Amino acid sequence: MDEKTPPRHDTLMSTFVVVSIVALGVVVAGLTAPPEEPALTVQPVTPVETTPPPPAHEYDIVTPEISYPTTIPGCETVDPPVESSYFGVTGISESSYDNPDAPWFTGPKAHLMSQALVRALPADIAFARGMLPYFDPIPVYENLPEEDQFDSTSALADVTRGDRSGFISIGVAQQTDGVPPCVAGVLDSRESMSDGTVVDRQDTWQEVDGARTSTRIATAYRTDGSQISAYSSATGGEDRLPFSMPELVRIAIDPAFVTSTPAPPGTPGNISECTSYPGTDGVATEFTAPVVDSLNAALARADSGALAPVPPLGALRSSPYGDGVCQVVNSAAGRLTVTAGSPVRPEPLQEEPQVLSPVPIETGTVVSITTASGLGITLATENPWDTAELERIARTPELISQ
Repeated sequence: MDEKTPPRHDTLMSTFVVVSIVALGVVVAGLTAPPEEPALTVQPVTPVETTPPPPAHEYDIVTPEISYPTTIPGCETVDPPVESSYFGVTGISESSYDNPDAPWFTGPKAHLMSQALVRALPADIAFARGMLPYFDPIPVYENLPEEDQFDSTSALADVTRGDRSGFISIGVAQQTDGVPPCVAGVLDSRESMSDGTVVDRQDTWQEVDGARTSTRIATAYRTDGSQISAYSSATGGEDRLPFSMPELVRIAIDPAFVTSTPAPPGTPGNISECTSYPGTDGVATEFTAPVVDSLNAALARADSGALAPVPPLGALRSSPYGDGVCQVVNSAAGRLTVTAGSPVRPEPLQEEPQVLSPVPIETGTVVSITTASGLGITLATENPWDTAELERIARTPELISQ
């Protein structure tokens, strides 16, 4: 008999605040409960009654009905639906592109994949706040068994397309488990392509307290173990999604995201996430893909002299922590951060470093040059370096003319 699972109503408790309060109470109790109570020298103070915290908010989550047994186009067999499960992980130290658990993924590889992603997106897509998608490092997680370590990177962006706005995320991983079985409720169809690539498609939705979010995802499983997922979401119905399924499939099967193909020697890249140097004014330049490409081409032609940056310069990316674009590499002066963003006045260069400053200013060298259009090009080294050499890079003709 065909059984139909009714719409799922899950109650999700927001326990984070409660847990924090309980944990804090334990710490306070431990600090205020000495092993021996001393003799009273003053009159005891009557404890003040405190108001108990309000009950945690309960979220009403509704997901689509799942029919089982069922058939799925492209699947010989279909496994029964499974309950979703979640677990938390904690990253340690700074996220670096040198992750021993993901040797296939490097800073130069991330740069090539990011460029390919921007090219693969439809031309009429606009990025919110000028934040271009860029593949981030794969973090190292503590207290996770080796078999559970993540080997995936993602690039994401908020986008607009005409009167529609939404979100896109591209995930790339190297996996050895092969193509997973078809599971009811997880995919709508499966397609086996002539080169052996398997593509799963799904359109679905979820309502939280009555507010619907629609999602669309295409996942490609390649014969070399590459797994590429192109995911899009938007508030409202399916018609509000900014990407069609064929567009997501085209991204998922793009050969630029194959994990077994390394970046050629000499490809620019980053060694970790970067932070743009804190400027003093707003950024006048809109960092569209052509603007960033032009800046990268100019940096790639710069004479870096004895600095010897590794990877090479020319991989500016949107800063996740501020305005502008930035690149961070190793060099003879230690960590070298290049930023294109708001101009920096000479005075702040001597001030104490800000929390998100890319380098400890008091130990390194910082040079900032303003281009013809008012864009600030800033180079900051971890250790002291020749100012003239940093200025030469910033004054590269193709760079200073922008």
